[in-house]
Amino acid sequence: MTSSASAEEIAGIGPVSVSVSAATPKLEPSPPKAAETALSMAVPGLPALDLNKTLSIQNEQLGIYRDLLEVLAVSEQESAALFPELSKSLVTHISTINRLKEDLQNVFTRIRALKNHFQHEYPDTFDYVQSLHVEELDDEYE
Repeated sequence: MTSSASAEEIAGIGPVSVSVSAATPKLEPSPPKAAETALSMAVPGLPALDLNKTLSIQNEQLGIYRDLLEVLAVSEQESAALFPELSKSLVTHISTINRLKEDLQNVFTRIRALKNHFQHEYPDTFDYVQSLHVEELDDEYE
């Protein structure tokens, strides 16, 4: 029983056929179109394959994937180098924002305390100023 091995052709070894018997298989050269003919005969309606064209397309794709892999490796190295610096910067920014939030809460608490103090100490004046402020806001929105 003889079968054609196209893996060798794809690997660039060339067309070979494998004899399978009870003994050790041996490689024998086969005609160049034997694999194509055997495959076309095995599957009716399948056009003859151009294995050299397929091989060249696969080599082009392999080159593209290798280039892509190199680009991804460089990108990963750059990201790994930048990550510690950016992490430290992020922690600094977060602590700055948290301090700013605490400061603003403190300022607004003081403003509310002053507002309450003036409202209790000078109720008439406070109400008058509030009414002026409300009229001022009404004028801005009209």
